[in-house]
Amino acid sequence: MANLKAYNVALKGLGLGKHQFDYQIGRKFFEYFDGGIAEDGRVDVKLELEKQSGLIVLWFHVSGTVKIHCDRCLDLFDQPVESQNEVFVKYGEEKFEEGDDVIWVAPDDSHINMAKLIYDFIVLSIPIKHVHPDDANGESLCNPEMLAKLNLLSVKDVEEDEEPETDTRWDELKKLLE
Repeated sequence: MANLKAYNVALKGLGLGKHQFDYQIGRKFFEYFDGGIAEDGRVDVKLELEKQSGLIVLWFHVSGTVKIHCDRCLDLFDQPVESQNEVFVKYGEEKFEEGDDVIWVAPDDSHINMAKLIYDFIVLSIPIKHVHPDDANGESLCNPEMLAKLNLLSVKDVEEDEEPETDTRWDELKKLLE
């Protein structure tokens, strides 16, 4: 986490009111979060912080692209991401469960690191289904070699007129059910 210090926001000495922070996220950032969905990307994060007397409100605006693996052909592709998130930072000695959008910090904490929050918001903006988008003609941009192999190895649909083949080994067990 040593190089993630650039994502620290000082709480002490920060005046009341609104403050703006801009971050450009790239490959080095994603390397700190091993085993994640995204391996690389170019993402701009705009953080607006409003410090009040007993509360800090954080607004994150995330936009850009991340490189992820296609679920269909396994090639890397650029997935656009965009999200807007709001997080509340409260001061207190004890941590209370108030929801996913509330962070508790001790009153004597001097800073808060935004890296994990930024990473989480980027990953949460990635769709569940990771597939290459189609081109202007509606054709898949997936690797054609891999698609050909998938089509060759996929189970062929049974025609409506045909009876599906049954495994004769099960016939004796089916008789027991009758």
